[in-house]
Amino acid sequence: MAKTLKIVIIGCSICMLGIHCKRKSNPFDEMEKETLEDKIIWSDNKKLRWTDYKYDSTQTSFTIYTKVGLSVRYNVERPILFRSHTTFSTTESTVSDTTHLDDLRIGQAKFDLLETYRRKMEEEVDSIRNFENPNITKEVFDNMVARFYNEFEDEWDSFRPITLESLKEVEAAIKRRLN
Repeated sequence: MAKTLKIVIIGCSICMLGIHCKRKSNPFDEMEKETLEDKIIWSDNKKLRWTDYKYDSTQTSFTIYTKVGLSVRYNVERPILFRSHTTFSTTESTVSDTTHLDDLRIGQAKFDLLETYRRKMEEEVDSIRNFENPNITKEVFDNMVARFYNEFEDEWDSFRPITLESLKEVEAAIKRRLN
């Protein structure tokens, strides 16, 4: 009887702790978690693999589509908080032919190139933080994110069509920027 009572008390304590923790969870934390749920976050040691893509052998207009993006969370009040990630969408990235090894390099290069722009964006945010009286609004950050993503797309498009030569060129630029 005493053993059963201890188990019930421990079980109830764990449930109460769970309810207490859920009540304290920040809805923005939950939104961020949901946004990043099916994404791979860029890191130095993460290299894309064919298994990160959805395989679709019926796709005939391309062999690989790599969907990358910027995930950003911020607070414009002092102190300015800003957190960003370069993401790869596993649900929106598709491959129809895994025999072209250079295609995987192209997908990785696109992911890596966007990371260089995310880092530039973080540098700009750091400079804003240093202003004595920054007049920062949500629109300032929204526009900044859009601007850096557009600059990334413009540079990526400048390498198209992707050839072995242009791939080597973009990889060299990425290597310089990430070091």
